[in-house]
Amino acid sequence: STVHPKHSPAPAGSASHGATIWRDTLHIVGGESYGRGKLMSTYDFNGNVWETVHPEDGSEVPDKRYGASTVMYGDKIFMYGGVVKGHGISNELWAFDVSARTWANISVRADPSCNATGGTTAMCGPLHVVGHTATLVPGYGDKNNYQYMVVIFGHSPNYGYLNTVQEFNFASREWRIVPTTGYVVKGGYGHSAAYDFLTEKVYVYGGIVSESESSQVLSSRLYAYEPATRVWSLLSAAPSARLLHTANFVNQGLMMVFGGNTHNDTSQSYGAKCYSQDLLVYDVYCDSWHYHPMPGHLQADLARFGHSSVVFEESLYIYGGFNGQLLNDMLRYQPGYCSYYTKQEKCTAARPGVKCIWDVQKMRCIAITQVQRSAIYGREQYDYVACPSKSRLTLTSELLHDVHRCQELASCQSCVSTAFGCTYCGNGVCSKERCRETTSMASVFFESSTQMAVSTASPPLNAKHLDSCPISEEYLVSSVCDQLHNCRACSANLACRWDSEHNRCKSYTSYGGLALNRTQDEVACSPSCASLTNCQNCTEDECIWCQNEQRCVDRNAYTASFPYGQCREWTTFTAKCRSAPIQSTALAVGSTTALSSAQCGYYNSCQMCLDDPACGWCDNGSNTGLGRCVVGGALAPYDDTECALKHWFFTSCPRCNCNGHSYCNDQQHCEQPCNNLTTGAHCEKCRTGYWGNPINGGKCQRCDCNGQGVYCHPDTGKCFCTTKGIVGDHCEKCDSQNHYHGDPLKGSCYYELTIDYQFTFNLSKKEDRHFTQINFRNSPGKPEIDADFTITCSVPAKMDISVKRAGSPDMLILVGVNCSTFRHRFPKTDYQFGHSPDDNSSLTTFYVFVHDFQPPIWIQIAFSQYPKLNLQQFFITFSSCFLLLLLMAAVLWKIKQKYDMFRRRQRLFVEMEQMASRPFSQVLVDIENRESIDLSLTLEGIGHLSKKRKKECPSPIALEPCSGNRAAVLSLLVRLPTGGLSQAPSGQSAGLAVASALVTLGNPRRPSIDQHPKEPKSKRKQSQHPDSCT
Repeated sequence: STVHPKHSPAPAGSASHGATIWRDTLHIVGGESYGRGKLMSTYDFNGNVWETVHPEDGSEVPDKRYGASTVMYGDKIFMYGGVVKGHGISNELWAFDVSARTWANISVRADPSCNATGGTTAMCGPLHVVGHTATLVPGYGDKNNYQYMVVIFGHSPNYGYLNTVQEFNFASREWRIVPTTGYVVKGGYGHSAAYDFLTEKVYVYGGIVSESESSQVLSSRLYAYEPATRVWSLLSAAPSARLLHTANFVNQGLMMVFGGNTHNDTSQSYGAKCYSQDLLVYDVYCDSWHYHPMPGHLQADLARFGHSSVVFEESLYIYGGFNGQLLNDMLRYQPGYCSYYTKQEKCTAARPGVKCIWDVQKMRCIAITQVQRSAIYGREQYDYVACPSKSRLTLTSELLHDVHRCQELASCQSCVSTAFGCTYCGNGVCSKERCRETTSMASVFFESSTQMAVSTASPPLNAKHLDSCPISEEYLVSSVCDQLHNCRACSANLACRWDSEHNRCKSYTSYGGLALNRTQDEVACSPSCASLTNCQNCTEDECIWCQNEQRCVDRNAYTASFPYGQCREWTTFTAKCRSAPIQSTALAVGSTTALSSAQCGYYNSCQMCLDDPACGWCDNGSNTGLGRCVVGGALAPYDDTECALKHWFFTSCPRCNCNGHSYCNDQQHCEQPCNNLTTGAHCEKCRTGYWGNPINGGKCQRCDCNGQGVYCHPDTGKCFCTTKGIVGDHCEKCDSQNHYHGDPLKGSCYYELTIDYQFTFNLSKKEDRHFTQINFRNSPGKPEIDADFTITCSVPAKMDISVKRAGSPDMLILVGVNCSTFRHRFPKTDYQFGHSPDDNSSLTTFYVFVHDFQPPIWIQIAFSQYPKLNLQQFFITFSSCFLLLLLMAAVLWKIKQKYDMFRRRQRLFVEMEQMASRPFSQVLVDIENRESIDLSLTLEGIGHLSKKRKKECPSPIALEPCSGNRAAVLSLLVRLPTGGLSQAPSGQSAGLAVASALVTLGNPRRPSIDQHPKEPKSKRKQSQHPDSCT
């Protein structure tokens, strides 16, 4: 619900303020209010009224600040740290006596062992810090049970994002930075911290942490810090990351997290909101996160960050914050009752601002505060059900997730200090529950007598608690150093060393050294960004410079330094630095008005002025558009005497804007032409050939190009030279690096052409668009040979050629020639080529001027001196060469013939050797005489005669088996036909031939037992051979 105060208005909206309760009064201390709020305001819960607190006259009062922490101890409010306007981040500790209404600056007793053991780089409290948390915890180790203030994390201008825990003893006023053990935490800015009396631990959630020296990221991690043992542990992460939220235990065992900034996008949006209205609930006993449903009927805008929250009479009160504007409303959350739930499932799943548990014996739902702590965590825990049952799928998923999270941990202390049931096995291995034997630690040592390497394997540690971890562990030191992304924070740790070459923090073990010897080679850190006072040295040191705030911050600390848009303009480039604003006494002490006046005075145009929300435009009333930018608001300037209201413009510019170079007509348009060498619809540009900034009365001046250019840059005046090879802001020198020589102040620049080479010039780049001319020169060096000149231009252009002889002025010989394709010869009889024997100077130099072209263009140009061709000498040389080549070809052909004959003879010998080595045998063949056939017989007679002959089965004369004996080459003798004669015709050797075939050995198929229906049963078919052709 929304709380509406009575009879008194709420204070000005603020964010990152402190909130504490004393009796029935809420105290709001400090906060970012853009200079409108007071240092302290109070709200009476019973009277429902707001009141501004005015300290007693004459008492010391701290400067207004935001991002400080506040706690209530006794009747005093202790405020520590924060950002003070004009002074940066503070380390002051102030105490406000509520009864006496007086402030006091508390002097603390620093830890005496800090400088004694840490040296000059040691981190000693109280630190300059912002975005930290301060929590009251009961005393420990003290008979009088005094209370302590525990300060956790934050951002320091010197040490960056802090991982430290500071303690302040209210009784002894001793301030210490305490050493902690357990999980290696990564601290940051804008987190929340809340103490739970049920578990006696501080629960730290969220914030923004550093990823590297130049980047940061939102965190969703949840840590638990036990003040009595100073041990950190890691719990289940939240479903989303956020910063500048609040966390409270309205009732024990249930932490309520509200609001915050969840935006973690950069150039691409993934839907994260800047202002969150989520109400997250963390169940301490079950280590689980849940979203609390929000009421739909509430009319207030819940989304915000940078607010404060307190618990009063078992209700949660939320005040102020930021959602694009500073808020001053108050919200109230009232928890429900456990007795409303009558079933176990709904009881354990419900979290109505109270941790509900199910009483098994009495079958009812009760709050966890109704049961003693020993009954929940002791033997009687089975009498109560505190967590809802989970499905097998959920348990399996959580188990796999825990296994993965355990495997990511390398140090023993981090491994055993989680809620995931991890076990440290040694050698940097962390496992879920038990260790495998294969993960045992192996060590190697050398025997002194033999120097032999002996390997021993020890069983895994199976460490589950901190007391089982080794005292000194390399993985622990390495993980601690890896969290430090600042040179000073790294140097403050005795076990770490800053690597300036790679800008990262490393452990001394990685350098092969020991922490005891670190004082011998400490790295000198560069000045912190916060100590740099101007844009020049800030950007040169790779920091971020905020122009309107005149502050220099780390590259990974922009969000932590300006969480509410205080920095309206920043830069990391030295070239974008402005001149420093005019210093004044008010500005020196951090006056917001003086700083804004200097910032507004920088803008010389109405549009730029109105882009800055702190500035407005004051027209001078001359009807020319002249005016000036001054600090002010929507209604009037800050100083009424600076501008009349009728000339004040804050959201829009005046219609008449001629920049003082013309007057506006009745239609509010500038009379043309503009005066003072300007042009444009609003006389906002200089004319061609002039440069300057004519905005708001600025002047234009002529381009100074030494006659080598017409145009120049309209803002800088840098000339665009028209001749290729002339360079400089005012076209005052030649481009000697690219072989252009000459003097543009007295003449021009020329490219030196080498004789007998062809050059190609391609003027097609963007920076070549202003060139209209290019010059060349060449001095022929051979006195007895004519000089040939050729040039080709890709686009129409004109060319002039002049010649300079020794002791005489230049003389034009060609003027206005088209250079598309041009050739010319300079005879030796007309010109004296070569060099003077006295001073070795050129006797004749040709100058070529190519002009009146428009890029893009390419030009090919060459000077050459080749001697004339002697025909008699040419033919003699040619004939001699030809005959010599012919003779060489004949000799080579003869050699090739001899070589081919030798190769054929060698191949024949090899073949004969192989044939001789082949196996052979003899076959005796009996050949019968062939019966002569009477040609007068008819076909029937021949057929009858052939039937009488006995059919014989031929036998092979050779059988050559193949590899595997499944196939062979079978050879037969075959009689050739004789045409009916009894002897072979003449010319045939016995009328025989050898026939070969590839056959298979054996019968690859089983004979068919089926008989043909027309075949007699007594007749059996048999194969002539057991072989068959393939």
